[in-house]
Amino acid sequence: MSINLQQVPAVDVHCHPFVAPEKPHTVESFLNTLSLSVIPDMFTKQDISENGIVPGMNMYLQLTIRRLAQFFQCEPHIEAVVEARNQHAEDYANYTQSLYQDANIAGMIVDYGYPVPHIPKADFEQTAGFHTFEIYRIEPVMEHYGAQCKTFTEFKQAYYDDLLQTLQRPDVVGLKSIIAYRSGLEVLPKDEDKAADAYATFRDNTRAAVKPLRDYCMHLAMEACTETNKVMHIHTGVGDGEVVLPKASPSLLIDMLRTPKYSQTKVHFVHGGYPWMEEAAFITSILPNVYMDISLQIPFAGHGAKRILSTVFEFAPFDKVMFGSDCFSAPEMNWLAAKLFRQDLTEVLETWVERDYMDEHMAQEIGEMVLYRNFERVYQDAIVACSDA
Repeated sequence: MSINLQQVPAVDVHCHPFVAPEKPHTVESFLNTLSLSVIPDMFTKQDISENGIVPGMNMYLQLTIRRLAQFFQCEPHIEAVVEARNQHAEDYANYTQSLYQDANIAGMIVDYGYPVPHIPKADFEQTAGFHTFEIYRIEPVMEHYGAQCKTFTEFKQAYYDDLLQTLQRPDVVGLKSIIAYRSGLEVLPKDEDKAADAYATFRDNTRAAVKPLRDYCMHLAMEACTETNKVMHIHTGVGDGEVVLPKASPSLLIDMLRTPKYSQTKVHFVHGGYPWMEEAAFITSILPNVYMDISLQIPFAGHGAKRILSTVFEFAPFDKVMFGSDCFSAPEMNWLAAKLFRQDLTEVLETWVERDYMDEHMAQEIGEMVLYRNFERVYQDAIVACSDA
């Protein structure tokens, strides 16, 4: 069987920038950097077992340590890996680029809205070693104009004008919302009166749920993407500990997405709705303008990567799924995601060939589609605009 994805480039369609640590990592600080936890001291100095188990360690962290040990050619023990990592990362840009070359990561769509304070795009591109496309997060825009604009009328105009102006930039491929972290994904019809009523509360507390206002701003973002032919990224499913988890299923978006005026708006489900990936996959199968990535769940679900990929393709069309990582603090996240993704996608594709679902040529093409060709097709307008700039 000749399915080989090792030489196929990968485009990470959802990740965040990062900077070099201020000082060499300890075991605890390295694990905290890699963790999804919003608690800064999730890992504290504790006894490490003889086999390298730290309290709180899960399979994702174990896989990171194991794969890094192979990369560094050191003992697969966390203390040895952290020591080797500190040595290699003295030249942080060179270390980052060596990881990306090893994982054959060829490009990225980056959400520069996190972390805060914001990392300049030029600085991160110097670290990554290549140009990145940008996705523009709407919540910081809301907060910015909420602080500046005394009236809702001023706010809505300034907010919408900002989105349209930013979307004219050739390196910006779309907008992103984390409404799942604030009021949930059940976006109700646009109601300007209720949004205006909620504006004073938002000005007092920009983290408040103020659902009518957030729903209104989501609709404006959808309209801006529609007008400019850019893509709307929506966080779906799990994230860090702040997510409104009971209201994070992508199924809650279905009413908004079925609205006729959004029938041509490209929508990208970030994180593929995990753990509701079946719902995300189903929606991509019935709505031609909706796509999904498999970020966060790979690498953070660890050994579940093969199950996740197989599950997603129970419904999702081959041309609707893309690779992503949700890297947010260190290059090992992008790197491990790409390594696991290729390994487990290859095994899934080989199983399909063995069961005579398809031949190996089709399986190879599907692998290439998911790793980078779907990105090129979905984002072709932005790619052309960027190349012409």
